Amino acid sequence: MRLRRLMAGTAVLAVTAATFAIAPGTASAASGTFYGTLSGTLQAPPEIDEPTRAETEKALKAFEGKVRVIIDTKAASQVDDVAKDLKTDGDKVVLEEAAESFLVAIVDKADVAQLKKEPEVESVKVDTLTFPTLLASTKVIGADKLHATGVTGSGLTVAVIDTGIDRNHPFLKDRIVAEACFSTADIRDIAFSLCPNHHAEQVGAGSADAETANCYSLLQPGNLCSHGTHVAGIAAGKLTSGAPADGVAPGASIIAIQAFSKIYDPTSCGGWDNIPCIGAYQSNVRQAVAHVETLTSAHKIAAANLSLGGGSSATDCDRLPNGQETFPEAASLRAKGVATVVSSGNEHTAGAVSWPACVSSVVTVGATDDNDAVAPFSNQGKQLELFAPGVGVTSSVPSGDWWKRKSNNTYDSYSGTSMAAPHVAGAFALLRQKKPTASVDELLTLLRNTGKPITYDSFATIGDERIATKVTTPRIDLWAALNPAPTTPTPTPTTTPSATPSVTPTVTPTATPTVTPTTKPTQTATPTPTATPKPTPTPTATGKSPSNVNPIPVPDLCGRGKGKTALTAAQWAAEFHKKPGKFTDKTLICYLSLSQNGSKVFPEATDSNSLAKAYKVLKGKSARAALDRELLAAWLNWAHGVYNGSSKVHGTTTLKSAVAVAEKHRLNTKATAAQISGAAKYLSAYVNKSK
Repeated sequence: MRLRRLMAGTAVLAVTAATFAIAPGTASAASGTFYGTLSGTLQAPPEIDEPTRAETEKALKAFEGKVRVIIDTKAASQVDDVAKDLKTDGDKVVLEEAAESFLVAIVDKADVAQLKKEPEVESVKVDTLTFPTLLASTKVIGADKLHATGVTGSGLTVAVIDTGIDRNHPFLKDRIVAEACFSTADIRDIAFSLCPNHHAEQVGAGSADAETANCYSLLQPGNLCSHGTHVAGIAAGKLTSGAPADGVAPGASIIAIQAFSKIYDPTSCGGWDNIPCIGAYQSNVRQAVAHVETLTSAHKIAAANLSLGGGSSATDCDRLPNGQETFPEAASLRAKGVATVVSSGNEHTAGAVSWPACVSSVVTVGATDDNDAVAPFSNQGKQLELFAPGVGVTSSVPSGDWWKRKSNNTYDSYSGTSMAAPHVAGAFALLRQKKPTASVDELLTLLRNTGKPITYDSFATIGDERIATKVTTPRIDLWAALNPAPTTPTPTPTTTPSATPSVTPTVTPTATPTVTPTTKPTQTATPTPTATPKPTPTPTATGKSPSNVNPIPVPDLCGRGKGKTALTAAQWAAEFHKKPGKFTDKTLICYLSLSQNGSKVFPEATDSNSLAKAYKVLKGKSARAALDRELLAAWLNWAHGVYNGSSKVHGTTTLKSAVAVAEKHRLNTKATAAQISGAAKYLSAYVNKSK
């Protein structure tokens, strides 16, 4: 065969490569001057190399008009031929996967259409980046009760495809049975490999280490690779000294796979101030899932967790317009009895999820809080198959200090659909222990039929109209799914959240009756493990909007801010208005999620589960509405980081006690008008006022 000559020249590649000729251990002083983030005493670990802004801009300019693409061939035997001709024509081939019948290359955007017409080529799609989308939570889903009966996931394994793992963390230590790394070093996106060997691939002990020097940066504080350690701890952390509690499947083993790269492209990271960031190429995600399949003969793998995603799709995105599958590796893994569990994404989108959550052969998971309210940041709708807790989840993280990385015992609280997915991955390990011969479909159906139904508003697009619709998605309840001694169903669980803003509320669920959700599962419980893909193509099947070649990464984690000054209810209302304010919509949605997770009033007594609803609450004037207004403002000031629960707001009165008294009056139907009014005025005068 002979491909038409494309225009990406080797001379350009050579020039660009020269811009990265930074000697090891010589992170440029200019970078510190430019970013303005270096303290006078900060020293770089000797292995860290960081390009300066000038070097980054030179490399980006050299690759203007070029695009990184995944080329699927019609047969595995054709990969080498296509790669050879691309190289002959001067194009940059960066990955060849003959076993999976695809390769990755950097070509001119203008030549993509011609490349699609070649007889050996099945499809060509942009290799987009995806981004990283406890312990009261294990009680919420009933995992703690199962642990007491000996169901811990023993003998099973959970694969965590993420940002690597802190191998010596006591929550995870001695549980890792296999490691691998698939991390692109791509000059077009200024991407560096996070594999310890600095190559694009590494397999074996230490290859998924999240505490290598490359996981740290002079330009961003902390460990860039902490996400995977947190996710692994939720799925399979084991109680040890210093740990708050067990993860979902503390008896299970862990396969750790690093699939992310360190990115310096400001377009991908959302601006110069946010670099470096981490992102996973679709090609690396596909490699990682394919690698998990090769390990199924040596390990009893219950699930592979993917807490990542990008783009948005309102329908199944199994296939491109030409019929090519977008994620065949997930279907292949499912056929071997392994569930690929994916977070739905944090774009707070009703009726759409990110890639690869939109693929029908995966298990798509959204986030609720510990009070079973849908997390406002969570993507939601009929494509969701399950909910799991994802707000204020405490789990293991690596040390944020490179010099102390090997002697840490660190835990932190994160929020995101990334935290919800590993609850489900761990759940599959518990189910598989009790039902070793069941198919993925059968276990998924069991989780859906026994979960607690969560009904909420979503939207469907019909023609040019967005139609509101009620959707029901079950939140997993493992005790109901695997109760070893079923009894007469008891009422729906009653939550008992704490009014303390600085802690995650504790809930004690009881067994729930078997419920059939009103939404239709993507896959039904049939003997065939692989779901039948829908033929209708999705314009965003590549995980990005067609009009946006380089999507800005969506932060997958939601956490408290670092505010210093309280805002009044009126100032918060202005932030929630349609006009741009100090905070982004994503930040406000995050703050709402954290607030409703700690409050007894929101959203149980008063619905504030969207920007519009929160704005309405913050404009309230009548007696109870005024108390709602000041209470929500107080919670938002806590979420913004202005206060902790122990912060003194007036004399010896703490925020915790002030909010607790106010919520008690708000929820008391016999409270006097003076009590209601007095509580609102107190919060306005001492909490929601700049000091």
